[in-house]
Amino acid sequence: MKQLIIIGAGGFGREMMAWARRSTAGWPVKGFLDDNLSALEGFGRSVPLLGRVGEYQPEADDVFTCAMGRVEFKRRCVEQILARGGVFPPFVHASAEVGDHVQLGAGVILCPHTVVTSDVRLGDYVTVNLHSTVAHDAVIGRWSQLHCHVDITGGVVLGEGVLVGSHASILPGVKVGDGAVIGAGSVVTRDVPAGATVFGVPARTLVKREAGND
Repeated sequence: MKQLIIIGAGGFGREMMAWARRSTAGWPVKGFLDDNLSALEGFGRSVPLLGRVGEYQPEADDVFTCAMGRVEFKRRCVEQILARGGVFPPFVHASAEVGDHVQLGAGVILCPHTVVTSDVRLGDYVTVNLHSTVAHDAVIGRWSQLHCHVDITGGVVLGEGVLVGSHASILPGVKVGDGAVIGAGSVVTRDVPAGATVFGVPARTLVKREAGND
């Protein structure tokens, strides 16, 4: 039987351990990888911290999920494991609702009570956190992170590495460029350029930087 290794032993990683008990795949958790070898001290977890990410050699029955919120850290850790032959299947909690004609890329995480409706594409290593919704015909680029209670409405397109803060809403048909940041609680009514940080109701640009300079 496959065994799940969680990359990242911080708060999100510990949440993922609890949610693994109700993942659709039912993999037992083998342990964590984290460059901070004391990350689990004081938390009383029953599974071990197996070592640093860059030092771990995947075994035949290992599958991986990366529970990190910062895109640049997540990308680096995933690429280290991929280079050694590691596999990142989608992780789908049993309470997640997934509709028809939904494409889930490698390493996608659908947390409890998420909804992905129909004709949606989620790129590799996208995270959809608690109680968030991705509506029909939306496209979410690889490495993007949706925090809790996010509302991605119909036909929205997010580029790569987009961060959407909790309780933000992106209205139908809006396009968000690579590396943009949507502030918590914002309502995005028009397109957002790559590298921009927007915030407010309606969302306005606070910062503009070059995409990819993580």
